[in-house]
Parts: sequence; structure tokens; C-alpha cells
Amino acid sequence: MSNIRPSPRFCPQCGALLPPGEPRFCIECGHALGAAPEVVSPAPSSAGRMTVRLPNARVEQSVIGGTVKLPSSGAIPPGMWVLDEPPSAQAVVALYAPLRAVVGGWSGLSGQGWRRAERQAMAGSRVAFTFLAERVWFPAPGCGGGLQLHVTIAATAEAQEGRERLGFRYREGDDPPMEVVSAEWRTGDGETVVQHPIPAIQIMAPPRIPRVSDLPEAIRRASRGEADRWVDGSATRGTYQLLGGDVQQRTPAGRGLVLVEVAETERRNWLQRLFVLTPSRYRARIERPFTVDWGQWKQQVKAIQREAASLGLDIETDAAVEWWLDRYGYDGVIFTGARQRYQCDQVIIAFRRGQLVQV
Repeated sequence: MSNIRPSPRFCPQCGALLPPGEPRFCIECGHALGAAPEVVSPAPSSAGRMTVRLPNARVEQSVIGGTVKLPSSGAIPPGMWVLDEPPSAQAVVALYAPLRAVVGGWSGLSGQGWRRAERQAMAGSRVAFTFLAERVWFPAPGCGGGLQLHVTIAATAEAQEGRERLGFRYREGDDPPMEVVSAEWRTGDGETVVQHPIPAIQIMAPPRIPRVSDLPEAIRRASRGEADRWVDGSATRGTYQLLGGDVQQRTPAGRGLVLVEVAETERRNWLQRLFVLTPSRYRARIERPFTVDWGQWKQQVKAIQREAASLGLDIETDAAVEWWLDRYGYDGVIFTGARQRYQCDQVIIAFRRGQLVQV
């Protein structure tokens, strides 16, 4: 068994194709390719730049066909294979598992890319549940001999006997409870190709754009005068109330904090502040929001998914939306005409606690 790691074909930082041989730096972004980089969170991208990232590039993962450990920086994501022939048995391809970012980690849910397959009794009155997901690895257009690799991924989760599990989760940095259980090549017409060998397969989490729970931020207090000066230059100048509190919410725009505008209250004396409970009020600094009518959001999401797929990002809706908003430099979303969902006409989604102050 060889422990030699193949040279990466694509930059783990920006996704650019690397020159042949053993390059030391990426010619596009200057990222060092020699020693394994430190474990750091990816920085938000600049507006308009492609942000195809290998989010697990600094974490060793197991591959199908043996016990060899390979880092995903040497794996080829969907849509980025540019050779005429399909990958050989020595190549490593990468697949995005249908995962959703949650506080401190990832989750997979039945009905959202996964289906529950079987349960198995374990020792100690525990039950193991198995969930399956089918994913397709594909080459760049006109490459790879027109073949696609159809892969089945299995994930396991445990529960006490008598309890049900609708999915699984794991913490960021831990070994994911997933493995490849089957893989086969197929033509574009769906015909199975048995004579071509199966490459090593790397399971990856989707791109994780830093949002609320990923950042060590807190909402600070500010006087009204200080808050007025702080929001200078913001597209959101009103006074707001948080729906669901200051904990991370799953919103149509991905993970975030949900705000609705309220009337600014009169200043209260100390007796009123002591005995009269009123919801907290906030000011928000969002300089470049993406504004969209709620009735047009579904069409916008479809366009986002097409754009992500064109760059090889075969990822689920939440991850695609977060990636797209980050790609174009948006720091929030304003939904207009949102009464059907939120019982108010306008809703603001902030991406960080640091964008808010309490007044």
C-alpha cells in the first residue's frame, strides 16, 4: 500500500487548475502548496470572484477501496475534470454530500437528499439507523468520455430503543459518519459501464460560508446617538425587532438573524425600564443587501442553483444560496412583500451578530 500523496490538480484555496508537475504556489491566488496549511476558516470572497472551495481540504478523509487516507486537496470536484478520458483507478474524485450547516457542525435529514434505509439493533438497548444518499460525479462539459459516476453514500446514527431518528449530525472537525457503499460508471443515457475502473472517492461537506454561529461575535449595547452614527452608510436605517431572538435561524437566505421594523419607542424613565417588559430594539448596519420580492424568490433560487451547478458545485439549496450571496459580496437580504410568510411586508436577514446593536 502506497502512502505517497498525489500532487493536487486544483488549488484548494481558489479552485484554479494547477500546472503539471509539483507546483509550490498557485499562479492565480499565490496560495502555497508545499506543506499542509494550518487549519483556518476560509475568508469571505470578494464580490464577483469565483469561490469554488474544497472545505475539507485540510482534514484527512477515508476513500473507497482501502484504508489509505487522502486529503481532499488532491481530489477533483464535480465539473472540474478537464481530460478527455474518465478518471482512472489512481485518480481521486470528490463528491459533495447533501449536508446542511448547523451550529457547530453539519446535519443530514431524511427527505432532504437522504432517505432512511434500515435500522439495526445494537447492544445496550440502542438502535442504529442507516440513511442513504445518491450523488453523481460528472466531468467538465465535453470531457471524461461522457461518463458519469453514480455513487451511493451511507450515513449512520444511533438512538435509544423506541426512539426514531430523522437524520444525523456531526460536529465540525469530527470524523463524519459517512462512507461510500457503491459506485458505478454510467453513460449519459443511463447505461452501466462495467469495464472502466472506479476511482477513489472523497466525501466532502459543502462550502461553509461563515455565518452567525461560526463567528465569535455578540450584539453590543449602544445609546441612540451612538447607534445613529453607527448606521451611517447602512441601507437599513430603521429600528428593528428580532424574530426568534438572537439565536441563529434557518431562513430562506440560509443561516441568519431575522429582523422586522418597528416604531421607535419614546424614552422610558427608570421606573418603566424596571417594571415594564418590552421587546428589545435593534439597529442594523447592512451596507450591501440583496433586495428581492418574496414572490420572485423561488425563481431567484433556481437561477442560483444553475449558476452553482455550472461551476461544479453540486450542493443543496441552503449551501448554494449562502455561497451565491457571498460570491457577490452581499452582507444581508431584504425580502419585500413577505407578508405571506412573516405577517409583515418587509423582513431583513442579517448574517452576523456584529451587524446589530441593541438600543
